[in-house]
Amino acid sequence: MRRLLLALAIVVPGWLLGSLAASAANTPAEIVNCAGTTPWCFSPKPIQVTVGSTVTWTNATAPVHTATSDSGAWDTGNIAPGATSSAVSFPTAGTFAYHCAIHPSMTGSVVVSAAAATSPPVRALAPGGGGPPIAVGVGLLLLGLGLLAARRRDRTQRVRERIDKLRHQ
Repeated sequence: MRRLLLALAIVVPGWLLGSLAASAANTPAEIVNCAGTTPWCFSPKPIQVTVGSTVTWTNATAPVHTATSDSGAWDTGNIAPGATSSAVSFPTAGTFAYHCAIHPSMTGSVVVSAAAATSPPVRALAPGGGGPPIAVGVGLLLLGLGLLAARRRDRTQRVRERIDKLRHQ
């Protein structure tokens, strides 16, 4: 029983942290028909990611488009209708402007913020209560209850062994 609880104590937090990290690793963006003066646009506008993330663009319109850095740092090349570009990684923080090389009026930006691990510590709870996400909180609560139950079972077993020794003496 102890081995099972120890395994859970190692696996559950790793699984929860791994799933949180993986969710921020790749951000999809789209080229869509939009209301306004230009017939197409990038969405979301701006794209917001953390350092080390990648972005892919999917063309949801009829004509071919690109996502090309204004500084020339990256270019997706032509993205055919219905196709998705290869991933573009953003290893440093900053705001990176881009445009469609075929349709220069289509513009967008990628805002890359520092990773959450380097942000300053929180000094007070947020107005909504703060605390860990529910999945993490529930996992930790269940783990704690399991450890308490195992400890109690072990203590009960030791008491029974002592009573048995006293009876046989």
